[in-house]
Amino acid sequence: MVDTFDRATRLRIMKAVRTARTDPEERLAVALRRLRLKFHRNDRRVLGRPDFTFRSARLAVFVDGDFWHGRAWFTTGTAPATNAPFWISKFVRNGERDRAVNARLRARGWSVLRVWGSEIRKAPHAAAQRVRSRLRRLARAGRPFPSLAPSAKRGR
Repeated sequence: MVDTFDRATRLRIMKAVRTARTDPEERLAVALRRLRLKFHRNDRRVLGRPDFTFRSARLAVFVDGDFWHGRAWFTTGTAPATNAPFWISKFVRNGERDRAVNARLRARGWSVLRVWGSEIRKAPHAAAQRVRSRLRRLARAGRPFPSLAPSAKRGR
């Protein structure tokens, strides 16, 4: 199917798509803060620029958007209705890139956790609990648990 927008309009639309500080990322950040976990966001010093990093524990957390990472395609084989070959190819390339980044980070001593955006939207606290569980497991393996952020409530 032919694109309904001219090239300049499509480019402007695609540039407006957020790649950082998306709604699922913001929800996870709030949930992590409620657990008083201290983290860094979109750290350029870490390969792949993870959405959240816990440097002392060497944990990289990526929030994968369901559409952009092809969740429906990989789980049920459902491709977008328009321009399916292009999107399937893009999903495959994105998956290959994600696996390569995971492997390179792990080779550098990092633990990697990927969470689907839809999982965070449904249950941000549960997603944050997964992060905390991984941090605890890493702490049992000898990595330092990240320092706790100050309580959000004043006067305590």
